[in-house]
Amino acid sequence: LIAAVTVWALLVPEAMAYATMAGLPPEVGLYAAPFALLGYALFGTSKQLVVGPSSTVAAMSLVVVGLFADPGSAEFIALSAALAILIGILFVFSGIFKLGFLADFMSRPVLSGLVVGIAITIAIGQFDKMFGYPVEEGGFLQEIFYFFRDIRMIHWVTLFLSLVSLAILFTLEEINKKIPAALIVVVLGIGVSTLLNLEEKGVHVVGEIPAGLPKLGLPEGLRLSDIIRLLPGAIGILLVAFAESLAAARSYASKYNYEVDANQEMIGLGVANVGSGMSQGFVVDGSLSRTAAADQAGQKTQLASIINAGLVLVTAAFLTPLFESLPDAVLGAIVFHAVFHLIQFKEFRRLYYLRKADFWTASIALLGVLFMGILAGLGLAVLLSFLALLARASRPSTAILGRLQGEAGGVYGNIRHFPTAETIPGLVIYRFDQQLFFANAPRFRDSLRVAIRQAEQPVKAVLVDSEAISDIDSTATDMLSELVHELVQNDIVICFARVRAEIFTLMERAGLVENIGNENFFHSIRAGVDSYLDSYAIAEGPGSVGEEE
Repeated sequence: LIAAVTVWALLVPEAMAYATMAGLPPEVGLYAAPFALLGYALFGTSKQLVVGPSSTVAAMSLVVVGLFADPGSAEFIALSAALAILIGILFVFSGIFKLGFLADFMSRPVLSGLVVGIAITIAIGQFDKMFGYPVEEGGFLQEIFYFFRDIRMIHWVTLFLSLVSLAILFTLEEINKKIPAALIVVVLGIGVSTLLNLEEKGVHVVGEIPAGLPKLGLPEGLRLSDIIRLLPGAIGILLVAFAESLAAARSYASKYNYEVDANQEMIGLGVANVGSGMSQGFVVDGSLSRTAAADQAGQKTQLASIINAGLVLVTAAFLTPLFESLPDAVLGAIVFHAVFHLIQFKEFRRLYYLRKADFWTASIALLGVLFMGILAGLGLAVLLSFLALLARASRPSTAILGRLQGEAGGVYGNIRHFPTAETIPGLVIYRFDQQLFFANAPRFRDSLRVAIRQAEQPVKAVLVDSEAISDIDSTATDMLSELVHELVQNDIVICFARVRAEIFTLMERAGLVENIGNENFFHSIRAGVDSYLDSYAIAEGPGSVGEEE
């Protein structure tokens, strides 16, 4: 009960704020929450995750629906609800068909850049509420330019109210994160606005909010053509919503030592979004900030979300008149405060020192959102994730192995890392550290050719350590067939060691075992080396050739 009340204190003002961010009336945020909370509570697998309106998906919903209707219009409200239902259905079917693994295809650096870019976009989008004058719409740089061009239009009372609200939010957060700072700011904002009659002084307020429960059912006037138009954007939002939600769910599952099922999470989020859309709400996902607040308040099961849903319904039915004097500046400050914590440039510094390739992919994702828009930036981010995956898979590490001196029984290691490792005259021991498929097959062939050319003595045989080769496709088997033919023409024998049984079967089907010779497949590197030494009557160097590591 305590956890439910704590989250309710955060959820009510944030849901109203995020609804305005999505181009919808404030009460729509209250409509979106109850059935989203119930849907996830019944079908999700996280004990702590709190589902509801969030800044990221609200901003993306605005972009997607804004392509087809004017924000705030009846058509816009209906399409926003339809988008939630569509995403919910896609989530449910993805879960049923076990597509939860798709969350792992968006790398953490790309997701970091995407979230920071969206957070900056959202923060700038609050300037009109916080400074009290409209900022002309445009791209990122255009909006910055328009903001400073018209800065003399600042409404100073509105700006002062925004700054005071932000000061209270950040201060209370520093004192104790369990304090419902957003609710306190809302109550103070309403009180000051009412006492000083700020609306007459030019401060924009929320205005009349209809009291009552949401109307259940499909959005009015919904057509099949609307669903088709919304589909590309829905897929994009689904990827981001799932990645954010699953990251939060896994974080707390790890903390409390239990498992979350990615596929069942998709179904839970799907039912939550269908519930939100059927109650005339908008897209929802897992909220990391509210989940953290719920955990700190002691939430142990989703019963807290069920209680919270009831509290929000009571708010929508009876308490909305209390919010009519709420200044827009306060809502803008709440949203700004929420997304401020998502702008984590220290993560970019960490990536720069850890792995520069990850730093650049995160940076490109960030710049893509800022300069191309959220949807285009999302598409770029997904593309970057797949390109990064393909780049890594296409350029796996390779090694030439030698026997390490002084190791009992003999241990083989990469001669780049162990310069004193002994190589065997005329034999190249080659290791390939990746599954072998179309994208990296040329690297296997080319790096082996280089190793043969750079050998100190003419090469008589090649021994491929295949332990790390976990899969092989037809392109790779064709490449190996050509390579075997090329080596045979140059009087070089190719052998394989530690080939997995399933890989051997594939090589047998492709005719490779027949071409290479069954006698040239060995269970260990030692067996391959011994066979080579026996075949060419080569004396061993100092020490004996033994087991590999």
